[in-house]
Amino acid sequence: MKRSLLVTVFATAVFGLASMELLSNMSSPTITAHAQGKSDFAPGHQSSDPSAVGTWFGIARPCPAAAGDEGHAAFCQQICGTCTSIPGTLPPEVPMMPTIHADGTVTVNDAGSTIVFHTTAQGSWAADPDKTQPQLAGKTRYQASFIWLQGDGQTPGHFLGVARPRFVTYFDPKNPDNMIGYIQPHFFRIVGAGGLVNTLPSGSKGSLDVTNHYPELDVLAPLPSGCQNLKGCLGTYHFTIHRVKPNVPNPSN
Repeated sequence: MKRSLLVTVFATAVFGLASMELLSNMSSPTITAHAQGKSDFAPGHQSSDPSAVGTWFGIARPCPAAAGDEGHAAFCQQICGTCTSIPGTLPPEVPMMPTIHADGTVTVNDAGSTIVFHTTAQGSWAADPDKTQPQLAGKTRYQASFIWLQGDGQTPGHFLGVARPRFVTYFDPKNPDNMIGYIQPHFFRIVGAGGLVNTLPSGSKGSLDVTNHYPELDVLAPLPSGCQNLKGCLGTYHFTIHRVKPNVPNPSN
């Protein structure tokens, strides 16, 4: 696919972000999932200790922070410096709604989660204490790994490949209903000219001596560090998300 088409796809289709499957370290093959807030209590009677588990709502916008988002200017600078991106690939904003589950999985919907653009994102999350990555004092850094199936943004059912963002948030137990974070979406075109996924020879993935239809381009491999345009990263978004709470008790008028 020519870059001009890739630009059109992502400028139109937005990228389905948010869901927090915090991987202990994307750059390491060893992944430990810490299910924050996991409890043995019956549903509706979980532990009341502050955690990132829950459904969140927010709006992500591209780094570097523009007018109106000056409060995130220093944050963007710390995360990605001058924050280069492939021109035209980042929508001006992405409303999103990630859900962090207590079992370590994550589900994410955003403004592009429609039949034409892309599917709901699904993945898992874990604490990310990697000292080589930006950490914020007093906050726990979480990183998510999730994937959505990407269409061309024009024709329903026209599949092109997968998107896999680096999704990072910082949780503060003293401010448990708000989190700051950033997203670096990576796109992998895996469909060939014939309209089918280019796959590896049978039995070459997972030690299975059978046809396993795994893409030639390894979409589950650890993401490269930072945001490298030549390795599929489209750019960096900054955001603040807020917890969606039950409407109980109902407020009095």
